Amino acid sequence: MNSSTALALAAVPLLLAGCGGGSTSIGATHVMSDGSTMSGSSMSEPDPPARTALHAHGGGASGPTTTASMICGDEIRGAVAHNLALRRAPVGLHSWQARRFSCTYQLAGGELRLSVKDLDTAKPGRDYFDALHDSLHRPRTIHGLADLGFPAFETAHGDVVFLKDHKTLWVDASRLADSDLPDGRSRQDVAYGVAAAVIACWTE
Repeated sequence: MNSSTALALAAVPLLLAGCGGGSTSIGATHVMSDGSTMSGSSMSEPDPPARTALHAHGGGASGPTTTASMICGDEIRGAVAHNLALRRAPVGLHSWQARRFSCTYQLAGGELRLSVKDLDTAKPGRDYFDALHDSLHRPRTIHGLADLGFPAFETAHGDVVFLKDHKTLWVDASRLADSDLPDGRSRQDVAYGVAAAVIACWTE
């Protein structure tokens, strides 16, 4: 376990204490012609080859669960600000499509993307997680205390992915600019810290 991961784990109790007490309001969107909502950012969809996995288990749910929408809520906005050493919590732009809720935080030089594949049964949930694992470059399984007791993996580019209650959380920090990163922290460190905050809130 590296020092940044240890710091993120140490912060989990503090993050957990802040969960559930605030608003889960989310940022501005617009409605597409098919009734789905899309953010103002055209970057809310992942690049291939993950796109095929993304839509493998699409459904007709009318909107995300409260659990999924937390990634754009006040608690996780605060976690993003904490992990990026921002003076003010950013507002995320969100979208909902094919049972996937996405939240993109625009930073000064790049962006941080969070998404949840909002499934509620075991096989589709695991299938999506496994497909995403296979689509990302050189994924590495997260082991020990750092996996927080759930299936999880990461990439050197800044992806951290967890599976909990059949929902796949994907934090993608690969598009952060070097100037967005606090001193001594990597994209992977930031992604893990934010993901740990989400899992802490989901576990409360």
